[in-house]
Amino acid sequence: MPIDNQDHVQLLETISSTLSRYINESNPYRLFNGLLEDLLRLTNSEYGFIGEVFYDRQQLPYIQNYATTNIAWSDETKQLYQDTLEKGMVFKKLNSLYGEVLKTAQPVIANNPADDPRAGGIPKGHPPLNSFLGLPFYTNGQLQGVVGIANRVNGYDQQLVDFLAPFLSTCSNLVEAYRNNLKRLEVEDELQRTKSRLLLLMADQPAFPPQPRPQTQPLPSGYRFDPQSLTLTRHQQPIHLTVKEAKLLATLLNSADQVVSHQQLEQLIWPDVVVSDSSLRSLVLRLRKKVPELEIQGLAGRGYRLNTRNVA
Repeated sequence: MPIDNQDHVQLLETISSTLSRYINESNPYRLFNGLLEDLLRLTNSEYGFIGEVFYDRQQLPYIQNYATTNIAWSDETKQLYQDTLEKGMVFKKLNSLYGEVLKTAQPVIANNPADDPRAGGIPKGHPPLNSFLGLPFYTNGQLQGVVGIANRVNGYDQQLVDFLAPFLSTCSNLVEAYRNNLKRLEVEDELQRTKSRLLLLMADQPAFPPQPRPQTQPLPSGYRFDPQSLTLTRHQQPIHLTVKEAKLLATLLNSADQVVSHQQLEQLIWPDVVVSDSSLRSLVLRLRKKVPELEIQGLAGRGYRLNTRNVA
C-alpha cells in the first residue's frame, strides 16, 4: 500500500494535535492512548501498543506500556486490561517479536509471524497475528521505548518505517517531557519534606540565644520599636505594621547586625505552617516599603540582616 501526500498530511496533523493535547494533559496514559488510536488509523492496523523501556535487576529490558489496544479474549484478560488501564501493561517476553526489538534496538518487520523464528507464539484465544511491525525510539542514542502495531493490510515494509520516523521522534519527546516533569515533582516533594524535617528539628531549640534589650529600642533615622507591644514609631508618629511585619522586624532587631537564616525567620513568623520561600521574600518587601530608611539586607542563600550600626 503506497504512501502518498495525504498520508504525510495526516501524520503531521496527528503530531500537531498530540503536542497540543500534551499542554493540558498531565496523564501520559490518556495522551498515548489517543496517539495509539491515531497511529492505527494512519497505518490501517488492527491493534498495537506504545511503551517505555526499563531494565530489571538482572539488567534485562522490558516494556511498560503507556497505551495498549483492548484485544482481551477472555474474562481474565478483560480484567487485566481494566486493572492496567491507568498504569500500563508490562511486556517481558524476550523470545517474541517485540522482544527482538528490545534485544536489538532495531525495527522488526514480520509479515508471516507464524513461520518467523523470532516469534514466540500467541496465547490461546488471542486474536490472529497476521503481520507485525516493532519500532524502537531513542533518547541520546539509548533505547527509550517501543511502538508495536499489527495486522496491516498487505503487511509492513521499510517505506512505512521511514514514513513513521517523525512519529517516533514525537514519542521520544513526549516520554522525555513526562520524565523531566516527574523528576521536577520529585525534587519539589523532597525539598518540602526536607523543610518540614528542619522545622521539626528546630521546634525544640531556641532560634538564637536571647539577648537583653531595652524595652523601646532606637533605630536609625528616628525610628523606635517597642518589642513588647510590637509597635513602631518614627519621630513619635506611629507606623502601621501587620502582625507578621512586626514579628519580622522584632526578630531582625533581636539579632541586629547579625544574619538571621531563612529557616529561623519562617519558624518564628509561621510556626505551624510550611511556606514557600516567596512568602518570606514578599513579607520582607512589604516591610522595606514601610520603613525605607532602614537597611534590611538580604544575603543570598543565607538570610536577612538589619543593619543598625549607624544608630544616632
